[in-house]
Amino acid sequence: MPDIESFFNDDPWENIISPVYPNGQYLYQKDQRFFVSMDASNQIIFFVREIGKYNIKKLPKLSGIEVSIDQNHPDETRLICTLTEPLLRDKFALVAKDVAYTCSTFEGDQFLDECKTRIISWADFLKPSRKGLTKSEWYGFWGELFTLTQLLSPSSNYSNAIKYWIGPEGKKQDFTFNNSALEIKTTLSGDANAIKISSLDQLYKVTDSLYLLHLHINYSNDPGALSLQDMYERTLAAVEDDTDTKMKFLNKTNKLYGKASEEQLETKFNFIAMESYEVNDNFPKLTGDNTQSAITAAKYDINPSSLKSYLVELDLDEILKS
Repeated sequence: MPDIESFFNDDPWENIISPVYPNGQYLYQKDQRFFVSMDASNQIIFFVREIGKYNIKKLPKLSGIEVSIDQNHPDETRLICTLTEPLLRDKFALVAKDVAYTCSTFEGDQFLDECKTRIISWADFLKPSRKGLTKSEWYGFWGELFTLTQLLSPSSNYSNAIKYWIGPEGKKQDFTFNNSALEIKTTLSGDANAIKISSLDQLYKVTDSLYLLHLHINYSNDPGALSLQDMYERTLAAVEDDTDTKMKFLNKTNKLYGKASEEQLETKFNFIAMESYEVNDNFPKLTGDNTQSAITAAKYDINPSSLKSYLVELDLDEILKS
């Protein structure tokens, strides 16, 4: 199977050195609705066009780029993305390629809406806010990256592990593969040991088997300790030659990684221990199918001392092969 990069020029604007819009050059060899160009202000742009007149609502305001609509063409609607900060050119190229590759299966107003949504999803990658994660977001993100890089990747490979990681996509569990799913919870040593469940969906089974992994960590400067930045950069290095996997990883991490403060990115933790629980029908939980229909949301804590009968020795190699 050809690599994504084979369908794109490394620098899509390499041969565009002066304003050419409303004309442009094809961005994506497999879909001639995606273009790169340069506007009258010498700003590089990529745009998508669809036959027909469509009204795209709520155009985003993003740092570093500007998103607009051009309907000054007969029977055609264009969604234009303009780079306003030239230093972001390399990131902008990756976003343009991802939008083209991800959205090419759609048509009509859905096509334009999916392109807009995908551009928005890259906002924190283009211009990280660094405003800081909450503690639960910080520890949770660290735990998911640790599971990805230290638990799943050795048993599988980075490409598969990143594909299995669906938590950032808003899915019910953090990782899903074959007929199993993993929900990851991470607790800092010294904090309350309760397992915090933040929704009715987190322990709702959508696969044959569901496992709850409770990771325990502490602050550390040991040589083997890991920070968010360590795991992020090691993953990027491991998938550098796999553009498809790299784009998936960057898109899945950009919201939390872009929000994390510099201190949160650099702070190192040691992995101390992990308990694995099988979430079967008798496991204590609140889900949409065991609460009253009037209850539409819930957050609750589970006492780990009450879960001893659900402890299992988890063999990820075996689960991944099943």
